[in-house]
Amino acid sequence: MSLVSESANAAPVRSSPRRHWGLLGGMVVLVVLMHAVVTYKVAQEMQDAAPAQLSIKRMEATYVSEVKLSAPPVAAAVIKPLAPPSPAPITKPAKKARKADKVASEPQDKASEPEAAKQAEKAASDPDASVAQTKPPAEPASSASAPASAMAAQEPASAPAKQGPVFVWPKATRVSYTLEGNYRGPFYGTASVTWVRQDSHYQVTLEAGVPIWGSMIMTSDGEIQPQGLSPRRYESLNRLLFKTGKPNIMQFEENEVVLANGERVKRLPDMQDPVSQLIQLAYKFITNPDLLKPGNTVEMPMVWTKRFEMIAFDVINEEVLKTPLGDIPTVHVKPRRMVQDKDNLSGEIWFAPSLQYLPIRIYTQWPDNVFLDMRMDRAPQQTAGDAPSPDKPSPDASAP
Repeated sequence: MSLVSESANAAPVRSSPRRHWGLLGGMVVLVVLMHAVVTYKVAQEMQDAAPAQLSIKRMEATYVSEVKLSAPPVAAAVIKPLAPPSPAPITKPAKKARKADKVASEPQDKASEPEAAKQAEKAASDPDASVAQTKPPAEPASSASAPASAMAAQEPASAPAKQGPVFVWPKATRVSYTLEGNYRGPFYGTASVTWVRQDSHYQVTLEAGVPIWGSMIMTSDGEIQPQGLSPRRYESLNRLLFKTGKPNIMQFEENEVVLANGERVKRLPDMQDPVSQLIQLAYKFITNPDLLKPGNTVEMPMVWTKRFEMIAFDVINEEVLKTPLGDIPTVHVKPRRMVQDKDNLSGEIWFAPSLQYLPIRIYTQWPDNVFLDMRMDRAPQQTAGDAPSPDKPSPDASAP
């Protein structure tokens, strides 16, 4: 009993202040560590979401006009020049001709000089009456000194009249699209293809974005040469939610192309990248309209970020597409890989001759019903003076 009563009347045991502060300090340290971990992860995600640094410096343009429906442009290179005049028959002097005879004929030639002067005077007073006698034979248009503008003037009278303006590389053009696709479900967004140049320096950029879901950008940078576009560098960047992928870069050297994976492939003539092909095809159709006939094929060497292959662009048919500008006739072109594989993707492009051969629809499909469909949603935009002459700057040359 005494033990029970002593235990019941004993005072409660209290924890020491040192133990209390130890528990509180441990909780504070734990909270700080958890906060640090969360902060680090958020900072990492923000860093991943930030745009990666791309080395191509974008050329900017101010778009102030819309491309109107018109006759297809015609390249000066496809206008046939006049045939060179037939050479006059060469008459050989008589075998028995003597030097004395030649000397004897000189006074007669000198005596005819006054008569020639009279004819020249008459031609000056009435040039139309004597144009056939006074006009020298025209130089063939293929001469290196003949300007491109003179080629159109020398078109033979028997040739059919050419329609549309003579083609000149435009200053800057942008085509805007609505985007529809499917990847584990449907998605919608916007896209654009932009062409900008400064003299012979060009850039082609394709951008596409889906709100919240992600975006992609592809840029080709290079030079304009007589055969069309000659890429120097290609860059692409994809972003999915908060993750930004590593830039894919291809470098075009004189004889080789360095792919994004470091592999080197031989650089072939007319070799293009995934976005320069759009403009290069349009240029080929302008310079050779016969290629647009259904059943024709245009072969083009292509490099992707991890491989090289030859692509055959088959001209399928002529098709009318419904657009915000109305029904527009197009040429339906379908790229075809020369070598098939299990992960083969297919694509289709619709070029509009009445809109400067711009691509107004681009469709790409992958296996497992993954696709991307871009359709023009408004009139293409251009800078003022989108086709400046080589010796006259564009009116908007000072625009940012």
